[in-house]
Amino acid sequence: MKQEEPYNALEADPYRPVSLRRRLLIGLLAIATAITVVLTLLYPPGGIKRHRPAVPVCSDGQGEGCVGGRVELINMAPEPPAEAASASR
Repeated sequence: MKQEEPYNALEADPYRPVSLRRRLLIGLLAIATAITVVLTLLYPPGGIKRHRPAVPVCSDGQGEGCVGGRVELINMAPEPPAEAASASR
């Protein structure tokens, strides 16, 4: 008579590959989750509420404290590059 070995829970069960139906289900769930995450980032629930500050439009001659004022910039010519120390060698 052959004696059966006791079951050892630490031994790994033999590998059973995942069926094609289960792999398709996992793939579809992964794609649906990715699409949901991307759409939630692009279009957050409840929308984005942007409140514009109540700032008056600039009238003629006004340049401060309003929207649409002008700013004058001074464009200076760039300085010529400095001579390199190793150029004389």
